[in-house]
Amino acid sequence: MSARLRPVHPASEPGPDPGLDLSRPLLYRRLLGDASGAAGDGTHESLELELAALLEQTEARAGQLEVLQTASGRLNRASSVEAVGRTVVEETRRIIDYHNARVYLVEPPDQVVPIAFEGRVGAYEDVDFDLLRCKVGEGFTGWVAQHGEPLLINDANSDPRGATIAGTDEIDESMLVVPMRYDGVTVGVITLSKLGFDGFDADDLRLLTILADHAATAVETARLLTRSQELATELRRLLDMSSELSASLDSRQVAVIMAGHLARAMGVDECDISYWDRALARVESLGSYPPHRIDTIEPFFDVAGYPETMRVLERQQTVIIDAQDPGADVAEVKLLVNDGNRILAMLPLVAKGQSIGLVEMFSKNELRWDAQRLELARTMANEAAIALENARLYEDARKLADRDPLTGFYNHRFLHERMGEEVVRSQRGRRPLSVLMLDLDDFKLVNDTFGHLFGDKVLTWAAELIRSTLRLSDLAARYGGDEFALILPDTDAAEARHAADRILEAFRDRPFVGEQRGPVPIAASIGIATFPADGRTGTELIAAADAALYQVKRGGGRDAAAAGAHEAA
Repeated sequence: MSARLRPVHPASEPGPDPGLDLSRPLLYRRLLGDASGAAGDGTHESLELELAALLEQTEARAGQLEVLQTASGRLNRASSVEAVGRTVVEETRRIIDYHNARVYLVEPPDQVVPIAFEGRVGAYEDVDFDLLRCKVGEGFTGWVAQHGEPLLINDANSDPRGATIAGTDEIDESMLVVPMRYDGVTVGVITLSKLGFDGFDADDLRLLTILADHAATAVETARLLTRSQELATELRRLLDMSSELSASLDSRQVAVIMAGHLARAMGVDECDISYWDRALARVESLGSYPPHRIDTIEPFFDVAGYPETMRVLERQQTVIIDAQDPGADVAEVKLLVNDGNRILAMLPLVAKGQSIGLVEMFSKNELRWDAQRLELARTMANEAAIALENARLYEDARKLADRDPLTGFYNHRFLHERMGEEVVRSQRGRRPLSVLMLDLDDFKLVNDTFGHLFGDKVLTWAAELIRSTLRLSDLAARYGGDEFALILPDTDAAEARHAADRILEAFRDRPFVGEQRGPVPIAASIGIATFPADGRTGTELIAAADAALYQVKRGGGRDAAAAGAHEAA
């Protein structure tokens, strides 16, 4: 005969209280098992309260973990470090009660920079971000940034590592400061503050540490994303600049293009591009941003008195000068202050390993460039330097083609091109313009008597003598044989006559002295034409001056005459 087995409860082991919530039977059985031996003479009511407290803590932990999971998802979607900081202060509020939260990034070499802030009580509600900035090792936040260890501070005023933020009052507060670490490196700091003492506990520290780990990963991800976007922008800038530069072989236009792209890329107010003339120890201004700035600056300046500029050119180093830096070069600071600027950044223009010029970028306000931004500027400058050097080589080749090889004056073809340009300039600016046509007297006799080699030396000497009487803005050309043409911009008829008289006087006072021969007197005849009275095109002006020249020749030479003078007589 068999019998069905039934569980038997000993009299000393009471059954479960019907008043207990058994919606979590497994949890309660474990808790009952753990607590039964320790209950002793305690009542069921006290055990129930303990179990309820444990259950409440467990549910709170589950809620906190759920918040952390949500925060992790938000952090993973953050596309910038500022968005990461904002997420941290908002999500922290859901699991830790604070009065003030700050999120910082550590920026080389020693800056701890705030990216997010939230204040909820009184003086905590509004604080200037610039006041929150500190250095590594400075205050609680700087200490954590330096050591990479969290701090739970029950009384901030009694801890010697603390430092009151300038411009704020010293108050009783407790703090929680946790590092954001990525691959063993502290990349940021989360700082919580609360009025009064003992505002945070070990559980708060544990939760904030977990959140900080997620935030550190999100910061690095956001930085990589931002850097990728910046790289794309930089490549686009380089391509745009290269495309524009390739369309010009004019060195001044190339310089203007360079200045504009560099100014926009670096966020400066002004930018100058200069060419380094090593032989004369000076830099020559080529182009500026804004473009009209080139009209307001010196065409060149000697670099001997500016050691920092020389360091850029000779050592190919980047130099940044702050007018408010007491250790900055006095000469450079004086120029900055006079022009109303604060920052000057100088970069060399390097082509084929040689410094060929200088980039100067000016800002009226303080600017901070990281290593990546400065590297972009150097890359753009080097790319542009090649284009500038190509343009100058092309211009040098053009000059050779435009020059008379014997005298170094411009040739007949270039003269007519330039005359057309000068006439247009005079028309637009309503400014005078004159032309001189000059012919050596009795030069055929010199050639026939002493030979063509002697005649060439006379032509070379005559060219140098003429050049010595001209202004920098004047242009001289060999028109053919022993005939020369001189373009005198911004010169009216009376001034042109004075210029002709200076040349004639120079010929009278300085005879040519050849090898193994005594002085040979050389004279000249000059015809003068002035725009617009004597002609409205380059061809008309040259023809009018030439006609006046031959009128002088017919009269015996050694003189000058203006076009139309013989008709008036």
